[in-house]
Parts: sequence; structure tokens; C-alpha cells
Amino acid sequence: MKKHLPNFLTLLNLASGSIGVILALKGNLIYAALLIRIGACFDFLDGFVARALRVHSSLGKQLDSLADLITFGFLPTVIMFSLLELQSSSPFLPYIAILITLCAALRLAKFNIDIAQKDVFLGLSTTAYGIFISTLPNVITRNNYPAISHILAHPYTLATLSILGSLLLVSNIPFIAFKFSGYSWRANRIKYIFILTAAFLIGGWRIEGVALSMLLYIVFGSTLQKYSKQKRS
Repeated sequence: MKKHLPNFLTLLNLASGSIGVILALKGNLIYAALLIRIGACFDFLDGFVARALRVHSSLGKQLDSLADLITFGFLPTVIMFSLLELQSSSPFLPYIAILITLCAALRLAKFNIDIAQKDVFLGLSTTAYGIFISTLPNVITRNNYPAISHILAHPYTLATLSILGSLLLVSNIPFIAFKFSGYSWRANRIKYIFILTAAFLIGGWRIEGVALSMLLYIVFGSTLQKYSKQKRS
């Protein structure tokens, strides 16, 4: 029974993404975005449980990537398309969001066949980018910080985020991976510091804190990986 638990959690990730797509198509972007973050929790748990129970399988690996493509690839595409459609007068600009799904698919396929990505990500994680996109509907509509909301709501900003994020997904830039083979402070110092920083930001600024945490990871993830590697050597 325990060998099926990680796959069940992966299916919950897939269900979250699928329901999110339906909600996004109906125009409910806030709850659709929330389901990306819920899916991210299941995505973390399936890997954690698989390692804890030592029940890795080829089926689980493939299923995980398929679920991630929906939750962190296709659903963010639908959300970004909807935001661009709402903010842009151009009938063509929203279709730039399709790049997210295409590059997420390439990123996940590359991950499945690349043994070099066991302890490090080559290219931005689809999960991190998906979570970042999931914050946009909230930050834009809540308008707690009007200047930031105004900038993010601009169609050229949204298009730029789509293009840059998609390029980072398929890049060969190394990003730190939050996979734990052990839990000692010395071996995981950089990861723990980032997690504590993210917890502080989220506790203080909530959804804006989530956005800032993901932005910090996107901007400094490569530097964190290099520094973490130096600490281990």
C-alpha cells in the first residue's frame, strides 16, 4: 500500500492543476492561482514521501512530470493568457503565454533524462515559476502596493515575464534544488536560510511575500547554488 502513496499525492497535484484550469477558463483567476500553490504542496509531499519510504519508481517519475506540466505549465499559461487578455488591447499579445507551456514541457522532459539534475536544477524549476505566476492575480487585484500592482498589470510587463521566465526554464543555468539527502545544518545551511527568509517574508507580507520569495529564488537561485557548492567542498 505504501508504494502507491507518492503516486496518490502526485495525482492530487494533477487534480489541483486540472481544477485550476477549469476555474481559470471560467474567469476565477484567484482560486485558479491558489490551486497552483496547493499543487506545489502535493508536489513537495510526493517526493518527500517517496524518499522517506524509499519507494521510487519509473512510473512515479513520469507521472510527476505529467502532473507538473499541467499544474505548473498549462495552468500558469491559462492564467497569464487571461491576465494579458484583460490588460491588453492587442488580440495577439496574450498568445505569448503559450511559451510557458512549451518551455515547461521541454524543461520537464530534459529533467527526466538528465542524471546531472539529481542535486541541482539546470534551468529554472517549473514549480518555482508556476508559484510566482500564481501570485500575480492576487497582487494585481489586491492593490496593496498600487505602484507595483500598476507595473505588474501592464501588458508589456506580463509579456516580458512570460518570455524571460520561459527562457529561464530551458536554460542551462544551475539553480539550487531543495532536495534533502540529510537534514544537518552544515550540509543544508543555504537552503535553511532561504526557507527561513521566505517564511519571514510570507508571514509579514502574505501573498506579496510569496511573490518576493519566488522572485528572490529566480534572481539569486544560481548564486545560491554556487555558494552552497563551495560550502560543501
